[in-house]
Amino acid sequence: MKKHLLAFFFLAFCAANFLLFGETLPSGFGGVELGMGLDDAKAALKSNSDFGYAGDRDVSLLPGDNRVLIETDSYNMQHHGFLTRCWFQFYEESLYSIIINFNPERLDHYSIYTTLVKKYGEPEEFSPERSVWKNDDVTMSLERPLSIKYIDNKISEKISQQSLVQKNGYEITRENFLDSL
Repeated sequence: MKKHLLAFFFLAFCAANFLLFGETLPSGFGGVELGMGLDDAKAALKSNSDFGYAGDRDVSLLPGDNRVLIETDSYNMQHHGFLTRCWFQFYEESLYSIIINFNPERLDHYSIYTTLVKKYGEPEEFSPERSVWKNDDVTMSLERPLSIKYIDNKISEKISQQSLVQKNGYEITRENFLDSL
């Protein structure tokens, strides 16, 4: 009897949390998830025509070590689609940032915002420019004019910490020289 009572309270607790706090935040969109490797992300992009992924020509290297960017553009391919340009940033072979731009002819900010509030509750941060939902792993923001960003918090923090490293003498001298041009 105690086991059944404990199970009942556990299920009631889980249901209450879901009703109070909504669904857990997604870690991506359209089959593309934060933490994916480059090859898995390419395969996911190819399998979802909404992104308009054209293959390796959409992939470029960013300045710095181990940084890759995939940019897709589905607006020119399908004017009836809900997406326009999207960006997928990788660091050390892991997808850590997804930016999805929506077609303003097909969707509006208010519709997306109310959908997100119904699913995930009120945002932690709210301003005219953006609404932000967070958990330990993911930050999701709805930004104006009409985009959603998914950020892997752990990788983003790691990148931020690395950018705090002091520049060496050569880097400072080089910057000073370039500034003098």
